[in-house]
Amino acid sequence: MPANSFKPTVLRWTRFRGDHHGTGAEKRTAQIRWLCDEAGVEIVDLQPPEEFSRLRARLMGAWLRLRLGTHASVDSAGPGLLGYRYFFFDTAVRRYPDSKLIVWETTYDDVLPYVARRRGKRLLAVPHNLEALVSGKVFADPHYNPQADLAAEVRRLGRADAVFTIAREERRLLEAGGVAARYLPFFPDPVLEKECLELRQRRQAPDATHPLLLVGSAFNAATAHGMRRQLEWLRGTIRPVIVVGFQTDQMLGEFASEQVSVLGAVSREQLTEVMAAAGALLVHTQGGAGAVTRIPEALLAGLPVIANANALRDCHGTAGTYRYETREEFLRLAAQPLPMPPPPARPVQDEALFQSTLLELAAPEAPPST
Repeated sequence: MPANSFKPTVLRWTRFRGDHHGTGAEKRTAQIRWLCDEAGVEIVDLQPPEEFSRLRARLMGAWLRLRLGTHASVDSAGPGLLGYRYFFFDTAVRRYPDSKLIVWETTYDDVLPYVARRRGKRLLAVPHNLEALVSGKVFADPHYNPQADLAAEVRRLGRADAVFTIAREERRLLEAGGVAARYLPFFPDPVLEKECLELRQRRQAPDATHPLLLVGSAFNAATAHGMRRQLEWLRGTIRPVIVVGFQTDQMLGEFASEQVSVLGAVSREQLTEVMAAAGALLVHTQGGAGAVTRIPEALLAGLPVIANANALRDCHGTAGTYRYETREEFLRLAAQPLPMPPPPARPVQDEALFQSTLLELAAPEAPPST
């Protein structure tokens, strides 16, 4: 834990609950919460107001739309929603006049930076990904303009006192736009790390008969697209395949066969059993942003990963990952018994930089932004 003689209160805004057994976003939130706790700060999540005026919200939202512009939010929020967010953030922030810092995870709009400036708060942005690069948004909306939204997002994050990205590529994008971002890769919090290392001890020697594993939530269009692509390629092969994840039994049930078991949502205990028996984790993504959190988790558990270049965007060259570009390369890797990878090391230097920045910005008198 960084040396610290006081315990400041730090506010936090995130849409996600911290859960090391949850979705990728929930695991990232759990990681950030653990780092904040270890740094010795008290985290207080912003809570919505008990009541507010809809008329005032619409009027404030209309004014904000004029002031902040058409790209003030990634979801093109109307005046009513923008105004509600303003009163939400402003009411919550004013409850803690002595707190100097807001950890900003859900970086969807310009409203919180505006409120933070008005109330004299500092912002530490930890976006889970750059929203302008989210594949479901880019590929599903024919009228979406990613260039304009990305430019707006870079400006939005530039209003923070410090920014930490989950992926190196996103750091480079922000730096190209004049934002001095830093890097905080995903790594499981200690509870999940311990479970993964225990699972590693149960794994068997490599064997080409061990099933291939696909894990993901099929309600996510980009995830379902990648799983579908790999399952189509695997048709006609003999190696067993197991598919787990929320709604996979509904969205991908057509692939169920003697070779392919589509289990749908499973308990943590069931997932542990499946991972212990699997020969490799398969990941395929098209577009997308941030980092695929299940890759470092799988490597920590001793499970090799076969993934396309996009899915490996933040893990290129990592021991235990096997990259493919074509269907032929994928099938060749999928037929092989792959060795157990060494456990990846915790990124202690990156974590220490995040914690020291957190404490500097949470102090009553913070240094100038860098």
